[in-house]
Order: sequence, then C-alpha cells, then structure tokens
Amino acid sequence: MRSFSPPCLRRLRLKLEDCAPAEAFAQWRGALGEVFEVRATPSEIADFRGEIDVHASARHVLSASRHSPVSLVRRSAGLAQERVAISLQINGSAIGLAGDGPMQADPGDVIFVDLSQSLKVRQSASDGLVDELTLWTARDRILPLVSDENALHGLVLKADSPAGAVIGATMQAFAGSAPKMRLADFDAVADGLVALAAKSIAPALTRAGDKGAPPPLASFVTVRRYIDRKLASPDLSASSIAAEFGLSRASLYRLFEPAGGIAKYIRKVRLSRAYQEITAAEFSNRRIGFIAYQLGFKNVSAFSRLFHEVYGVTPGEARERAQQTVAKPEYAVPARPGESLTGWLDALIG
Repeated sequence: MRSFSPPCLRRLRLKLEDCAPAEAFAQWRGALGEVFEVRATPSEIADFRGEIDVHASARHVLSASRHSPVSLVRRSAGLAQERVAISLQINGSAIGLAGDGPMQADPGDVIFVDLSQSLKVRQSASDGLVDELTLWTARDRILPLVSDENALHGLVLKADSPAGAVIGATMQAFAGSAPKMRLADFDAVADGLVALAAKSIAPALTRAGDKGAPPPLASFVTVRRYIDRKLASPDLSASSIAAEFGLSRASLYRLFEPAGGIAKYIRKVRLSRAYQEITAAEFSNRRIGFIAYQLGFKNVSAFSRLFHEVYGVTPGEARERAQQTVAKPEYAVPARPGESLTGWLDALIG
C-alpha cells in the first residue's frame, strides 16, 4: 500500500557567495521574477552581493532577502497585481514613491504595498546589506479586513509605534520558525499575522484616510478595477463610469471623495502609468507622445505641463534619468519553472 505524503512548503534558497557579482545580480533579479523591475548602475552590479530565502504555500509566501543597493520599480499593470506585501525593513532604508505619494521606511519599520498600484523605491544601507522580510498574500485576504483600501498602499508603521513594534517582532519570530513548520502550521500562523496586521493598522488607516465615512469597499474596488481596465479609453469619464454602474454622479463623487474625487483619481492613475511606461527600459523606443495618447491624454503639451508639475521634471528628462541608472546585465539566467517569486505569487489562492 502506497503511503500518503502530505503537501509540503515549497522553498527557494539562493546564496550567491561563489558567483561573480554580475552573475549574482542576474540570478537574484531572476529569483524576483517579474514582481519588480530591478535597476542598478554598472558599478553597483560590479559589487553586487545578495541572497534570498523563500517559503511558499498555496495561501502565502514568506521571503527573506539581503542584498546590495538597488532600485525597484513596480507598474500597476504588472503580474501578481492581486497581491499585497507586508514588509519589515530590518536594515537599510527604502525611499521613493508609492503610487503618487512619498514613502520612506527606516530600520524596524513595517511597509504595506499593494501590487495593483505603482511603486518606485531606492533601497540602500549605509552599513552592510539591505535586509528585509516580506509576507505576501492575496489582496482578497486583507482588503475585507481594512477600512480604507486607498490608504493602505505605501503605509509605513514606524518601528517605535506600538503596531510597528508588534508586527515587526511577530514577523521575525515567524521567519525564525518557518523552516521547521508543517504546511498547516505555516498557513495558520500566516493567516493570524495578516489578521493581526489588519487590526493593528486600523488607527493609522483612519488617520490617513479620515474624510468622513469610508466608501463601501466592494463598490470602490469594483469601480477602481474598471478604471484600470479602461484607462486607455479617451471616453473614460465620471459620466461613462456612472452609466456603467448605474450610479448617480453624486454617488460616484462620494465614493471617490477619499481619493480626491473621480476626475482627480483618473488623472492621477493615468499620470502614474505614463511615468512608469516612460521610464521603463522595455518602452525606451516608444515615443512619449504615443504613450500619453494611449493613456487618454488628448493634448501632449498639456500632458507635459502636468507631468512636470507633479514630478518636477519633463517626460523627456524622466526618461533620460532612468536610462542613466539602468544597466544592461551581461548575464541572463532564467529561473527554472516554479522557482520565481512571481510564479508563486500568481499561484496564491485568494
């Protein structure tokens, strides 16, 4: 009689002590799959060191990463966009933009990242390597537990805050025990940690998004996803959205009041998407005017003025700066099937 083997945690360990720095960078970047676009200067690649240790179930992924300074870019239209990351910054800092808002995390801080939205951060450490610990879960597991989805992305709990201290200590204890856990125990603890985090951030979310009663979450999420799908349509407007969902214009305005209004939200998302495409290496040959037009901007001059007003540089300057910081690697080491963070995140069950 054949014995039954219970399902086990999947694990990816990448230690690059014996690799040349450029090859180590390529392998480390490959382990991240397509969750982030990893950027580094040629000198940073020449001195790169890094390692990653990942535990994965069908419900959660826990990753521990130590690496040299890099920049991470996330476009909202990328893979694994229905995921949320709860990350503990153990050493080093993460500074940049979460969506259109500034974000800075220092050692001991806890960061919340919604992968359906854009992210651009610089990770560096004045002493040693950047050290971070992240629990990845499906958006549907955490969003019903929080009061304001719009305020979650880029939320930073400082290390000296009660919530930040408790969540950070719990994550480190979880990571220390994960290698010895059975699958059922891993999922049970991860479920509990997600619930703990959601409960603990309630006051911070209220302060970040307190503009009256929060909108009904399911309706807001549904409309927001519709906007993401229709972003390139020049006919996308408050009137067309209201008609699509059978809402009055007043109801739609109230729904998006915490985001500054429906028109401002659409403009913000379009501009953020344009910034990501203009600075993305794979779109470097695509004309800026074409990108603007494809995202619903009908006047390129008006788009350029708005871009400069928000980001402090012209679209052309933004592209030029991005090209100066992106190095083309000499190695391309594809991950084996199932051995990438993206593959495991896409496989998560909500």
